[in-house]
Parts: sequence; C-alpha cells; structure tokens
Amino acid sequence: MLNRKLIATAACLSVAASLSWVGQVVADDVVKSSEMTKTVVQEKPVLPAGITAKDLNSDKSIEKAFKNAAEDAMDKTGFDNLVHPLVDEDRVRIEKSISSGTLNNINGSKNQRLVDIINTLQNDWKAKYNHSFDIDYAKVYTKDFVMIQTGEVSDANQLVGKWPVEVSLADKLKNGASSVGRLTQSGADEAKSKSFGGNVNLEKGRNVAVVQLMNTQTFGGLNASMIHEAGGWKFDIPNTIDAQKLYDNLTNNLTTVQRNHESWPADANESYRRFTAAVVAALYDAPYPGDIMKPTAPGAAMAR
Repeated sequence: MLNRKLIATAACLSVAASLSWVGQVVADDVVKSSEMTKTVVQEKPVLPAGITAKDLNSDKSIEKAFKNAAEDAMDKTGFDNLVHPLVDEDRVRIEKSISSGTLNNINGSKNQRLVDIINTLQNDWKAKYNHSFDIDYAKVYTKDFVMIQTGEVSDANQLVGKWPVEVSLADKLKNGASSVGRLTQSGADEAKSKSFGGNVNLEKGRNVAVVQLMNTQTFGGLNASMIHEAGGWKFDIPNTIDAQKLYDNLTNNLTTVQRNHESWPADANESYRRFTAAVVAALYDAPYPGDIMKPTAPGAAMAR
C-alpha cells in the first residue's frame, strides 16, 4: 500500500514537473515571439560636430520641401524645376554647367528623355490611382519613413569634409568617411566671413537639418542634408554633382519607378514614398534599386 502511494505521488510530481516545463517553454516562446514582433524605435539622425542640436519646430516645413521636390520632378516644364530646391551654392554650380554640357537646350530636344518618362509616369499614375500626382505630406512623410534632426551651425571649421553628411551610413562604416564633394576649408572661411558675398551659407547660427529617409522593401534609406536659406529649406547636395549627373540620375531613377508600375502598391501614399525616395536618391547620387531590391533590416542604410 505504501509503495502504491509513493508511486502515485511520484507520478503526480512527474506530471506537475512536466506541465511546469511545458509552461516554461510556452512562456519562453511567447516572450521570444513578443520580442521579435516589437516595433523598432527609430532614432533621429546624429548631427556632426560643428552643429548644435536644436528643436526648430520645422518638421512640417521640411516635409513640404520633400513634397515640392518630388512634385517638381514630375513636372514636364523643365529640368530646372528640380534645381530650384537646392542651396545657393549647388544651384549656381548646376546652372553654370547646363550651358557648357549636353543640356544646353534644357527645354528642347535634349530634355526629351525626361519629358517622355514623366509623360508615361503621369499616365500610369492616373490609371492606377484615378487621380493626379498630388502629395499630402502629412500622410506620406510619417515618422516610420522620415526622421528629422534640426540644429544650428556653431563652427563651420568642424564641418570641413563632413558636410553634407555621409549619404549612406553603410559607406561610412565600410570605407570610412570621404571628404569628396563636401565643405572645403575655403568654403568654411567664406561662410564665416561672407566678405565676398558667397553662396556657402554655413555661418554660425545658420539653421540646418539632417533628414533620414528610412529603408523600405524597395529602398535602402539615406541621409539628406538641408540648409534654411531665403525661400525656405533647401537640399545641400555633394559638390561633385553637375547638371548632366543630376539629369541622368533622375531619368534613370524615374525609369526604374515606371518600369515597375504594375507592382505599385494599392496605397498611393506608399507609392508617393517610393517616388520621393527615387528623387532624393537622384539628388544625392545614392543608389535606388526600386522594386527589385530585397527587404533589409529595419533602420539599416544600404551599401553602394
């Protein structure tokens, strides 16, 4: 009788232990599953030394600048539309390069590639979404796609070789930061003195921003550097980009967007994000693989 009681007790303990173990496994799985499904919290971009972070309450104005750039790129009246949202230094350089390059009749036959692709995009857009291309920036540039960090210049000397910021964080980690196309010492001196009425608007106290377009399944993300000038927020792009380079970048990227028009998402706002990414990537000479890109980890920047 005693043995039977001992056996029964042992059996109960064994079952209890098994249930406890199963419960722990289930609990562990729930925890792991919960951890895997947590939303990744995106952080604001880091400003380089020489810029002091400051909340300028400018997010809406900056988002409108992205809206305007995207809509300018969809306008057939001329490539010069996309030059307008650039900072003074870049705009002057690109306008000068137009007269000496193959784009010297920018509104004529040599602009036909861009006009043709925009015509096709507009027709495809209307057929897909039954309305014209018109961005509602509040719905399109949400926090899971655009992260903004504003500040003001404290010392232009510290920005030499570092502004505009590295477009791709992966590039910086892989190859080290490059100073090509960035602020030079002479540019910093010009910004500080303004004695020659220059176009390098990075003097002390100047409002600036770094805006990160987050990665998606069709885009690897990038950092855009911006300066507040007369007329609002402007894109500060690498000094190595001339009119021909910008034209080719834009035409190629928009061609990629159009080529994949049959796989555009049902949500027009998501397509606006893809289009914006294509335009901004063209400005900064950054890769834009479009719909052919495989998904990447949240928040990761794409290597070239």
